[in-house]
Amino acid sequence: MSSKSVPPAAPSAPPAPGPRPLLAFFGHHKCASTWTHSIVDWVCADAGWKLAYLYDEKPFGDDLAGYVARENIDFVSYVNANAKFVNLRDFRGFHLVRDPRDLVVSAYFSHRNSHPTQDWPELPAHRERLLQVSKEEGIFLEMEFNRPVLEEMAAWNYQQDNVLELRQEEFTADPYRGFLQVFGFLGVLDEANFSKKRQLPYLLRAANNIWWRQGKLPWRRPMNAIPAERLLGIVHNNRFSNYAGGRKKGQADEKSHYRSGKAGDWANHFTPDHVAHFKQLYGDLVVRLGYETAEDWSLEHFTVLGAR
Repeated sequence: MSSKSVPPAAPSAPPAPGPRPLLAFFGHHKCASTWTHSIVDWVCADAGWKLAYLYDEKPFGDDLAGYVARENIDFVSYVNANAKFVNLRDFRGFHLVRDPRDLVVSAYFSHRNSHPTQDWPELPAHRERLLQVSKEEGIFLEMEFNRPVLEEMAAWNYQQDNVLELRQEEFTADPYRGFLQVFGFLGVLDEANFSKKRQLPYLLRAANNIWWRQGKLPWRRPMNAIPAERLLGIVHNNRFSNYAGGRKKGQADEKSHYRSGKAGDWANHFTPDHVAHFKQLYGDLVVRLGYETAEDWSLEHFTVLGAR
């Protein structure tokens, strides 16, 4: 593991005036990537931006930039981002990470109970194994199974001026503020008053773009920005309780893909042996990501990010 430290999430400089660059979302498995992609998808549908949903590298091989150019992509949603494949140059994006310990626990319940197995040939055998062992043993297995995800988080370059770094715990605590910050950073947030006079033309243009995406019209009418009021409405329509069957964040359902959403839940499931094994595998990763202040963290001494 690299010893490079990761700075806390903070706003970066706004984009320079000029043509809108390629936009991008970079996520990781079990880091609210499906939820974040859904909101990006709604925005792109309205705005008439061509979106590429990239679950892995199969669509583009090892040349993401070439793929984007060939397909005339406006917004990349790379939900399992691997830094070694991100060869983009002129782009502006945001990157979302999560406490690796919460990721492991979330993955345990998801991989055991609910995560789709199609297009993931390794998962059925892993699920069968998880169903045969105790939760304690299952969490040990998850630490190994999720090694690629955690190593990709560790290898990411957190010093890019054109990428806004965010932690899931802070981002999802106030998603309205979070998405306003994201789209403001991307340079595509229209903060002007969304008056009644503006609403009908916007809706007609958005309908045109949605019909184009569905193949019902041969042309689109791309927008330069998304109105802040519309963005907040999209975030509201994609709130946690809508995905979780009415449950509030923190109310767990072990059978649901959207199980809990509560930060610090790892401490309810880790044992001291889990802590020791995690440190053996991943060293100071949680310190470098800003989730602990010292390498001697333990079950007895930790602080939930966002509750400080």
